[in-house]
Amino acid sequence: MRSALIIVLASAYGLLAVFVFGMSGAFTQFGTMLWKDVAVLLLTVVAACALTYVSLLLMTFLREIRAPRSTAGDPDALSWHLLVPCRDEENVIAETVSAARTSFPGAHVWVIDDASEDSTAAVVRDLMVFDPKVHLISRVAPEARTGKGDALNAAYRIVSEHVGDSPADRHRTIVGVLDADGFLSDNTLTLLAGPESFGDDEIGAVQLEVWMKNRGDRRPRPEDGRLLNLVGRMLVRMQDLEFRTTNSAMQVLRVRTGTVGMGGNGQFTRLTVLDTIAEEQGRPWGKKLCEDYELGLNILVMGMRNHYVRDAHVSQEALPYTRRLIRQRTRWAQGNMECASALPALRRSRELSAAGLLEIHYFMLQPLVMMLNLVLVPLLLAVGAAQHGADFWRGLDPLLVLGAALLFLVLPYAVWGLVYRRVSGGEVSIPAAVGLGLLNLVYVYLTYVYYARAAWRAVTGRTGWAKTQRNADGRVLAPVELSPELQALALILPSRIEDLVEELEGRSDLGMDFVSGWAIMWPTRQSRLERAVAAEVLAPARDAIGSIKVSSAMVGAERLERAAAQLEAALVDRDMEAARALVPVVTAIGRDSVDVVRQEISVRRALQSTAHTVAPETVTETRMVPVRRR
Repeated sequence: MRSALIIVLASAYGLLAVFVFGMSGAFTQFGTMLWKDVAVLLLTVVAACALTYVSLLLMTFLREIRAPRSTAGDPDALSWHLLVPCRDEENVIAETVSAARTSFPGAHVWVIDDASEDSTAAVVRDLMVFDPKVHLISRVAPEARTGKGDALNAAYRIVSEHVGDSPADRHRTIVGVLDADGFLSDNTLTLLAGPESFGDDEIGAVQLEVWMKNRGDRRPRPEDGRLLNLVGRMLVRMQDLEFRTTNSAMQVLRVRTGTVGMGGNGQFTRLTVLDTIAEEQGRPWGKKLCEDYELGLNILVMGMRNHYVRDAHVSQEALPYTRRLIRQRTRWAQGNMECASALPALRRSRELSAAGLLEIHYFMLQPLVMMLNLVLVPLLLAVGAAQHGADFWRGLDPLLVLGAALLFLVLPYAVWGLVYRRVSGGEVSIPAAVGLGLLNLVYVYLTYVYYARAAWRAVTGRTGWAKTQRNADGRVLAPVELSPELQALALILPSRIEDLVEELEGRSDLGMDFVSGWAIMWPTRQSRLERAVAAEVLAPARDAIGSIKVSSAMVGAERLERAAAQLEAALVDRDMEAARALVPVVTAIGRDSVDVVRQEISVRRALQSTAHTVAPETVTETRMVPVRRR
């Protein structure tokens, strides 16, 4: 009953727009020019559909956030493998692997190094010393750098071999995909194992909600001045609003229409589903620019269902640079346009309901709708001004124009600012939420730029894309000078490691596991500290540095413990300038301390390996060797 009421109200809103703009005669007079009449009617229908759709999204989403549907399950009932495609990701990959292994000790993490030219592979190998469930897949030329889909397909073959041929094992194996800068909320696997997700055998894939992890950064563009940093903060916050409100609302609606789409970050798929697609098409992931969305469509064609979970999330880095954002979104838009070729197969499959087919076709028609608006709206305004001059504007009732603008142009987009405040738990104030809603009006119209560029690239046959730069790419870190007090302290006290072994009843292996756990978690602790200090939020910053100080004391990281205490004192005094200055000191000492631990662990494990056979699971690197072609 509620769903029917939502549909009726949304349709009424759209029809009201049809009457006001097209039928009332207040904005145009019909019968003078045929092409103009057709253009006005076409734009009126397009606007009515858009307003109906937006109101459907809003009402469905508000209903969802009042009564979340996700139920917890048992993640240990499933086997988890996380794929992380990488190409020159040395600045972010350590945190991603660290966060995944720290939060989900049962999950395997497979880093796919796509012939990186930086130290990505070296960073991963360093982490592999501490953790046998961290794996490195090295792709080499000429097979490397041929697209994200190819990298994922290479990993699929290796994970498939790792899992084995047992049908039961393959059915309970879930393959996730993370961006190199992505990390999952701690409740992710618990909710993915729930009855609405992979606890239901009919679910083929699940997509998580996406958050922006740098949304609180006060200086997202540290090399620039105040004005550009203000622009950067607004862009970052708008991307967080976009993914957590309008994009999430689209997916919530798609749960009801059966058309949930997969994204490139935070997608999870059953291994058996990937097997079926590979049998039919030769590989699970295709060659389109949006290979993730293409995968979701292929799953729907199979008759399986996709699901969306908004109560767990994957966090990624937002772009504070306008050009990089436009380039990224143009690539996504072009990729979505390419996926329109899957529509005939969807129609032939007869697996979707009428509502599902309507939703997915409307989504795919957006580029055409955008182009119509981009051409017809300026054309009609220009013709009206040319025919009537100043009378063109004076003939309109100001109150009617203002009311129509507020009701149909401002409200449908500005309201999402207040929705964002609700879903973000009050991260922004009410005035800020209103401001973000109004800013959303401008942000939404950037879509016209994306789609126009994407359409031009598609028409001209340009499909190649350069990788989007990370925010930290190209930044040179200043050398860190330590005070004599810090230099006099040991990076790691060997006696403390021996004490740990004694406390663990002489079990050297348990002692190594404990210290390895500290080392594998270091990138996560470091990133939490950096983000909290960058956001200038005292409570999270004190929690982050407190965790570093206490854990350092436990493993004998004497120098790091002292540096952490100094930074903590600056936070207690609310001296953010001093705190920011000490963050590079803490991170540099932490890195050096982990290096010492790595050397110690390597030596101890080498000694142990002389007396024990290495288990197959510890062989964690696979190199993709190119096959000589005849």
